[in-house]
Amino acid sequence: MNGGAPPVTACDARRVTPDAAARLHLVHDNTVAPVPPTPARQVRPVVLVTVGAGLTVVLALLGRQPWQLPVRDGGGMLDVPQSLVSFLLICAVLCTWLAGRLARPAETLRSSGARYTWWALATGAAVVSLAGDLSLASYAGTGEEPGDLALRCAVSVVPAVLAGILASEDGRAARVRLALGTGLVTVPLGALGWALLSSAAGASVGLGDVLAMTGLSAAAPLALAVTFVAADRRSRLPG
Repeated sequence: MNGGAPPVTACDARRVTPDAAARLHLVHDNTVAPVPPTPARQVRPVVLVTVGAGLTVVLALLGRQPWQLPVRDGGGMLDVPQSLVSFLLICAVLCTWLAGRLARPAETLRSSGARYTWWALATGAAVVSLAGDLSLASYAGTGEEPGDLALRCAVSVVPAVLAGILASEDGRAARVRLALGTGLVTVPLGALGWALLSSAAGASVGLGDVLAMTGLSAAAPLALAVTFVAADRRSRLPG
């Protein structure tokens, strides 16, 4: 005897019920299968571009303050101020954290190895950018012009292209978002270096010049890299 309770039939065995953990389960043929969670909404590329532009201007303004700068001697740097190093490290951590927060590699890339690799790319880009910033700062007030512009362009291009390759199996939107994510590191930190170069007393370089050099050496190369990774190069079957 079942106490008068109606028997469970195949028609009413399929139903959706909430459990104690506020997750839905699908009951079917006396088996319970969890309903997969709804994917998190991804950040649109325009948001990354807007945040990156704002961060670039902010770091450019901060970099133009009267910082103690490294001394250049015989092609190298001497006496790098600890206050400047601490400031650069804070900026690098902020840019890298923000890049991960907006690009969301953990929610975009299917492979855990690819996720760790993306973070390694972003961190490596930050380290290389900081070295470039110190190099530019050491030229401030010396009357010398820093070279290796092509190398500075590569700092933005290489991480973005590699990030796009990591997301090659995750769709065009993922490739663009993760490539732009590396740009949140390289472009603002690139602007910081040019701003430090212009911060020497008596320098006639303005904020507009700093942003123009950032566009030439970081933003424009990043745009080319993003265009490259956004292109669909998969072979198409005829018909």
